[in-house]
Amino acid sequence: MNPVVSFRTDRKLFERLDLLVEATHRDRPYHLRQALANYIEQQIWQIGSIQEGLDAAKVGNFIELTDIESKWGPE
Repeated sequence: MNPVVSFRTDRKLFERLDLLVEATHRDRPYHLRQALANYIEQQIWQIGSIQEGLDAAKVGNFIELTDIESKWGPE
């Protein structure tokens, strides 16, 4: 049997979840699993990227500011 997760949320978020349930004809658990999976993947990616940058910095491997700005800066 799969583990059960339970938590409280505010009324507005709960109501928005129900709008999503109605629009997609999927149940709440489906959307909550999707949201949790996406959040966890995003956080794992971010933590991994930060660690990669820290590891590179420890050995003196830095990226030029202009390279960062060209990839991530405003257009």
